[in-house]
Amino acid sequence: MKKLLLILFKSLGFIVFIIIGFIAISLLYDFIAGLPLFIAIICIYIWGTRKDKDGFYRLFKDTHQNNLDDIERQKENYQ
Repeated sequence: MKKLLLILFKSLGFIVFIIIGFIAISLLYDFIAGLPLFIAIICIYIWGTRKDKDGFYRLFKDTHQNNLDDIERQKENYQ
């Protein structure tokens, strides 16, 4: 139950963070100027939660490691 609540609060925090990002972008009035700001906000969020075991950073890192393992397995099968 505690883990479910943590996931719920983190998801809610992420949604609020996205909404704040969209508000910041709308204040700039220009999509070309707003897109780098939005990308920077997302990158800062991912970097800020890099030590979270259920965060995006860990998800990307695990996916990358799985891809590397798959490549090694395919090399072994073809030789």
